[in-house]
Amino acid sequence: MPTQPIDVVLATTYRCNARCIMCNIWQNPSENDLTPEEYRFLPSSLRYVNISGGEPFLRDDIPEIVAVVKERAPNAQIIISSNGFMPGKIEKLMKEVLKVDPTVGVGISIDGKGETHNHVRGIPKGFDKCMDTLTRLKGLGMTNLRLAFTVVDDNVEELPLVYKLTKELGVEFSMAVAQNSSHYFKTDQNNFSGIDLLKKNLGPMVEDLLKTSTPKNWLRAFFAHGVFRYAAGEGRPFVCNAASDFFFVDPGGDIYPCNIMERVLGNVRKDSFENIWASHQAEKIRGEVRACELRCWMVCTARTDMKRHAGQVGSWIMKNKTAAHLGNFELELPSGTGEQPKGGNGKPQPKGDNGADADKTKGSDDGLHVLNDAPPPNKPSQPSA
Repeated sequence: MPTQPIDVVLATTYRCNARCIMCNIWQNPSENDLTPEEYRFLPSSLRYVNISGGEPFLRDDIPEIVAVVKERAPNAQIIISSNGFMPGKIEKLMKEVLKVDPTVGVGISIDGKGETHNHVRGIPKGFDKCMDTLTRLKGLGMTNLRLAFTVVDDNVEELPLVYKLTKELGVEFSMAVAQNSSHYFKTDQNNFSGIDLLKKNLGPMVEDLLKTSTPKNWLRAFFAHGVFRYAAGEGRPFVCNAASDFFFVDPGGDIYPCNIMERVLGNVRKDSFENIWASHQAEKIRGEVRACELRCWMVCTARTDMKRHAGQVGSWIMKNKTAAHLGNFELELPSGTGEQPKGGNGKPQPKGDNGADADKTKGSDDGLHVLNDAPPPNKPSQPSA
């Protein structure tokens, strides 16, 4: 029997009210999205559920979707990834969501301060709308909140500003590099070239995380270092376990191994999830995943892989935490060519030529998201540092 999954991204719609420069979902809106009742296929083994899009809050039935997810996977941490551009509607829907599950978190995409964010997301006054949304959610008593930063050439130098903003606001921080995906982001044009600027701006953040006394932050530092390695062309340090620990569901019910690989295990409108997960097709795709040379680095798949390789992760943390406290920490430039990855279309690419990564990143990501558990209700979330 295959391993039961513990992590999933639910793309509940491809309708979107943003015009992001790194994503074309908004040009390909979905129709006939899965209804709340159709999400009853979700297995009880799930521990992390990212409700994403498109923009999930364009759906008026998000509270009903959350209710089904909570019923089917009662032990799962649920995060809703949003662009934050509808403050009033998001506040209204979250009032109902929190009645179902007060631990549900929200991730809001922030890709720079002010006009930089507005440019990347393609929405005038978008940054102000996001800050309004965050204020409203805090007003509901929410503490499981985070800002998600997607690195592109246009905003890499504002990474420290957004990291600092999360500390000032007392919310979580997540990040990733923009990625390519034919079936999800509908683009193969994300080619990040600012690796030197990323090293300059990411290094102090990783060092800051390592200097804290919070193990969760040390794991974030490891993940952020993986983002740097990936952006520089080296890729993930572990074999991927997508389609084993993780799966991705599109709005029409197709099950994919991940956000990137364009291989369909099956469709939940045509067969039961149990049959799909145990099928010959699924096992064949798992073999393809293990041999995949895209070597993406997304939190949805990295999270469980980091647990599988706890010794390797712990060794990196011990070495670099010591260096950070001694004042000689530096992000290691990968040993590869440093060429920008260009894969991410679901087809294996030569090493050093793989697609850039994000956890959607809708909030993110897209998920995006972060290596942490939701804080208990009515208790402050742990700042990023």
